Amino acid sequence: MGMSPAGVMKKVKKLEEAGIVKGYTALVDHSKLGKPYKYIIMVKTQAGKHSSVAKEIGEVLGSSVLEVYTITGIYDVIVKVLAGDATELNSIISKIHSIPGVTETVTSLVLETVEEKPSLVPEGIQLPIRLKELESE
Repeated sequence: MGMSPAGVMKKVKKLEEAGIVKGYTALVDHSKLGKPYKYIIMVKTQAGKHSSVAKEIGEVLGSSVLEVYTITGIYDVIVKVLAGDATELNSIISKIHSIPGVTETVTSLVLETVEEKPSLVPEGIQLPIRLKELESE
């Protein structure tokens, strides 16, 4: 990059302050932690309940949840979860069905993670003007 470590740290700090960098994460091999199975659970909800169901899924499932999204289409919520075995998966699905407003779930086992990476700024995205100042520092 042609920058000193101090210059890089200054640029990173400005990205954090601007809210573009919200935090840091590690890519974890969950199978080595006893959670070898990843599932995608698609959830249908009663009309108007998708946001409250999504929030409650995150709260009820805790560390089993990797991601929760409200979406458009046939289903209203998509959840990515980890489970160590079928018994744990069954417990996760039962907890989701116990949430008021959930009407149906469909669960798929992830066979292979083809690509998984942390968030990147896609090519062609223009950063806000105030961040262009970073380029001159």
